[in-house]
Amino acid sequence: MSIASFFEKMVGMQRQRAEQKRGHYRELVAAIASGSEPSPTEIEQLLTETQKSVDDLRRDVEKQQHRAKLKASVASIPGFEAERAAIDAQIAAADKKLAESESQHEETVHPLHLRRREVDQAISDGEAARRELVSSCEDADLRRELEDINQQLQRAGESTRDYKDSAGRLDRMAAYEHEVAGHELIKSEAARHREQAVTYETEAESLRRKAKKLEKLQADLAKRCEEIEQQMRRS
Repeated sequence: MSIASFFEKMVGMQRQRAEQKRGHYRELVAAIASGSEPSPTEIEQLLTETQKSVDDLRRDVEKQQHRAKLKASVASIPGFEAERAAIDAQIAAADKKLAESESQHEETVHPLHLRRREVDQAISDGEAARRELVSSCEDADLRRELEDINQQLQRAGESTRDYKDSAGRLDRMAAYEHEVAGHELIKSEAARHREQAVTYETEAESLRRKAKKLEKLQADLAKRCEEIEQQMRRS
């Protein structure tokens, strides 16, 4: 074995051990954040090995607990949405009886509206938590991929609008050529205008096909964007 390969092997082993220690540190943070109390000796040894301080550990645990709360808030959204749907159904039923009893209607609906506002706020908080889980995700690869897809979506959206605008302009130009041809007395000129109209219509149709392909691309990108954001929220 050459000296170069020997030291390369040593560097690889050091990196592997360092990654294992970082993994053990993350497990330690997760354990403390969930309420476990590892051995102080084990904690001290791991902090020394990972060159972390107690303050570093405290901050990481607090960050982990905060993200756990955010995830719990996001997880509560479906239940609140189901409750909101049930409330809306009750409000609709109460509205139907309005003509029969205004008093009864008010007694039934008022507390429901109050609860609806509370549910809306809870859902709003959950949506905010959903956004924060994405914006605070520290996975650099996911963040880069999400940024790249958002840029692609922006470019595709701009190109789609440009194609559609150009197609609309060509449609108007074609309509004008058809109108001119209809009033033209010289047959050759009328034919020329109709031919130009067909050219415009063909170009417009080509642009609309391009726009449709871009819309399909946007849908695929949006789907991938949601998949990435789900991974970021779970991290």
